[in-house]
Amino acid sequence: MRSLALVSLVALALGEAAAGEKRAAPKAPGKGRTGMFFGSYEPPTKPEHEHLRDRLRKARALEQFSEALSALRLPEPLRIKFASCDGESNAWYEPSDKTVTFCYEYVADLEQASGGAAAHGIPAEVAFMGGVAFVLLHETSHALFDLLEVPILGREEDAADNVAAFLLLSAGEGIARRVLSGATWMYLQDSMGQKLDESDFSDVHGLGSQRFYNVLCIAYGSNPQSFQGIVAKGYLPKERAESCGEEFRQVAYAMKKLVAPNVDATERVRIRAAHKRPSDAPGLQAQPAGRRH
Repeated sequence: MRSLALVSLVALALGEAAAGEKRAAPKAPGKGRTGMFFGSYEPPTKPEHEHLRDRLRKARALEQFSEALSALRLPEPLRIKFASCDGESNAWYEPSDKTVTFCYEYVADLEQASGGAAAHGIPAEVAFMGGVAFVLLHETSHALFDLLEVPILGREEDAADNVAAFLLLSAGEGIARRVLSGATWMYLQDSMGQKLDESDFSDVHGLGSQRFYNVLCIAYGSNPQSFQGIVAKGYLPKERAESCGEEFRQVAYAMKKLVAPNVDATERVRIRAAHKRPSDAPGLQAQPAGRRH
């Protein structure tokens, strides 16, 4: 489960976002307490999902994820759980009880979809755990918007994608390539053969392909030289790529102003020491696609 273990380095991304605050005028620390993330693996209601629970627990998926974000000060505890959802393949954040729910049905879909990834140059483990990691980051972003009272201009789903991508990219290019490769493989499988109707255009989520290009743009904008293959191989149109640097800077500025003040400096240093940034391994090229969660 090394792929998801890399997500523990999201803590480094929080450090990157907060770094700019040191150069600015001192600000009062964010309200709330650190260590407010709590995870649980609920017993599945279907026997065929037992192995998924075991797989996630063996990887210590939620323990590592909670540790990665523990430097954030939250006014209330946030619970993140894997659970059965009566056949619904989904993941969401519920503001009323401050809980992120990740359905075993969705995890099962990710596992099944990962089977064909190797033929496209993406190891099945990366495809599976990369998808799990990105969904966790996306849904937790919704929770942070609520708990930290982050103002949002535009669609919240797009903002959550941007935060998830930013955290990954700040944690390191190798990490970003691994997780985003898994996430885009998930998107590709979900969109194959999809027929759009009015409900897709009126949904709170953007179209899968739009969300895919938005995430690619943030990646390219973060480091055009490192991610030049995204454009050279035709995954991201050159016309869109021209504005990606500015799009990334907008996300980085928002993170610095709205999220970084809530990062506890002492806890951040502890986590950074415990999870030193490795040298970036060769990454995987992203594959175009689009899932809507």
